[in-house]
Amino acid sequence: MAQIKDEKISDTSLNGPNAHHGPSPNHKPKEEFHGGGGGRGGRGNRFQPYGGPNRDRKGGPPRDNMPRGEFRNDNNHGDNHQGDNDIMNRGNRNHSESGRGGRRGGGVGGGVFRGGPPNRGDDRLTRADALWNERLMQIMGPTHELPQTDTTERKFLSQCRLYIGNLVDCTEEELIEMFKPYGEVSENFLNKEKMFAFIRLDYRTNAEKAKRELDGQTRKGRMLKIRFAPIAAAIKVKNLTPFVSNELLEYAFSIFGDIERCQVMVDERGNSTGEGIIEFSRKNAASNALKRCSEGCFFLTSSLRPCVVETYEFVDSSDGLPDKLLPKKTMDFQKQRDVGPRFANPNSFEHEFGTRWKQLAELYKSKEDALKREMKLEEEKLEAQMEYARYEHETEMLREQLRQREMDRERQKMEWEMKERQAEDQRLREGDIFRRQSEDLSMRMHHQDEEMRRRQQDNSSFMQDHRGGPGKPQFDGPPIPVEAQGGMGGESQVANQSYKIYTVCQIYYFLLIC
Repeated sequence: MAQIKDEKISDTSLNGPNAHHGPSPNHKPKEEFHGGGGGRGGRGNRFQPYGGPNRDRKGGPPRDNMPRGEFRNDNNHGDNHQGDNDIMNRGNRNHSESGRGGRRGGGVGGGVFRGGPPNRGDDRLTRADALWNERLMQIMGPTHELPQTDTTERKFLSQCRLYIGNLVDCTEEELIEMFKPYGEVSENFLNKEKMFAFIRLDYRTNAEKAKRELDGQTRKGRMLKIRFAPIAAAIKVKNLTPFVSNELLEYAFSIFGDIERCQVMVDERGNSTGEGIIEFSRKNAASNALKRCSEGCFFLTSSLRPCVVETYEFVDSSDGLPDKLLPKKTMDFQKQRDVGPRFANPNSFEHEFGTRWKQLAELYKSKEDALKREMKLEEEKLEAQMEYARYEHETEMLREQLRQREMDRERQKMEWEMKERQAEDQRLREGDIFRRQSEDLSMRMHHQDEEMRRRQQDNSSFMQDHRGGPGKPQFDGPPIPVEAQGGMGGESQVANQSYKIYTVCQIYYFLLIC
């Protein structure tokens, strides 16, 4: 069985490489798988709860529901050519969705899973949504100045992937040796049973050179068919405003993952046609962008025109339809080619039906022009309604702000009045407290004065009693110590005692006043 070389995943999209881990090898819950799942599931991306692109490792073409690329194919080409184009379209499915495996079973997310932790997927969804919303918040804001797009040619892009048909008895080593002269090879997929392969070269010019030189060569009796493989990770963005550039489109959609190429389509005058092409590095990034933009309204500017995202079907029209690819052995080919190019004679059978076909084409063009004019009028009408609704909305918002400010002013006024009343009450309470304290203090001072006078009177009477009775003159000051009088009689001892008592009373009075 053929194998696909491992490709180092460097995706920074919303689906990181470590988002999907699955159960540990030591944990063996009872699991039951139903349906067509199996094999090893694809590696997930760290921003997405489900796995990333799957590159089948064990034989068989990978399976998924990618949009098929369209290649010009006449109904009369025969089953052989139709089968080749179907194989080519299916070959790009090695970038399958998460959890899809091969025939060996047991892959992560294959089929219906029963058992194991029931809420792990919900947790991963919550984390992925949180990371995605965080990245979305980072790009919201003015986009007047954006960095220029890096025009350096990158290696191993999706545009460098080739499809090779009619490979008879070819091995993987022979396939690599066949394309080795044209540059480096990053990835190859070979299906020996259906005789087709996919290979990715380093640069677009090398891939074009390989296609130009190897296409149509005969190998082991079969003519090689080489085409550019369909790009599964590409989307088409419509309904863009005239001010959406390549830089803004890439800046906006970079939240979904790494972008290989981003381009806004223009007309012959260089004006935007309102459409753009975005090629992601991973298919799951394109699927996520398609899902989120389809479920919600994603605006790129202040205009209320959401971008419309569709799957982009790549068509390799560089070579057209060579004559060597036509089924020349069929009856229809022989019948059509029996007569060569010519002009019809007037008033002939051929001229009549040729004129009808031309009238039908003119009718189609006129109806298409009328539909475009009608759609243009509808767009202008919607623009006018949008501007009027925006004006009404802004006016209502201003009114609401004015009402809110009036309510805030009334609330502040009430708060100020309440604070003034509280301050007035506080001043009144403090005045009452101060008045009561002043009255208490004056009363205490009055009592102290009365007490002091009473004690002075008591001291005076006490001193008179110790000076010799009421017949002797009163004592008008502290007694003179004995040493100052120079006597040593009994009267001197009494005077010394009186002096001590007077001194103690003065100290007590001083302490009482303090």
